[in-house]
Amino acid sequence: MKLSLKGWKLEAISHLSDSVRLQAAYTYTDIRYKKSSPQEQGKRAVYAPRNQASAWLSYDVKSGLLEGLTLGSGIRYVNGVTSDRLNTHTLPSYTLVDMVVGYDLSSIGLNGLSAQLNVNNLTDKRYVAACNSLSYCYFGAERSIVGSVSWAF
Repeated sequence: MKLSLKGWKLEAISHLSDSVRLQAAYTYTDIRYKKSSPQEQGKRAVYAPRNQASAWLSYDVKSGLLEGLTLGSGIRYVNGVTSDRLNTHTLPSYTLVDMVVGYDLSSIGLNGLSAQLNVNNLTDKRYVAACNSLSYCYFGAERSIVGSVSWAF
């Protein structure tokens, strides 16, 4: 089996102010079976989204008591995922919301140390991420909360 892949990605980052940054991206992907069985020839590959889009807005506190704090939130959109090689079923589109709170501890004298809390799928949306058949599907990841501490030296 061989696949043909066509697609493109567009990404833009804008610093709306010294503290506010907006990032947006869109990806178009068209993956098709090139050398396969006759009934699959030219059909779209399974589990490969046709469209993906995201936007992220972040705010960095530059002075005052909360200097070093970063707040951010974003959305992710996925569309056009086929669940079978004959393309008889396309999964429903979904949009997820994420957020982050970070703190650069250098502002309190701990140079190079930072802490971050990420929440993916903030609304705990239930969505279908993949299917092996019309009756055997998998839900996508539930809300996850991940804390991290990093040290740059």
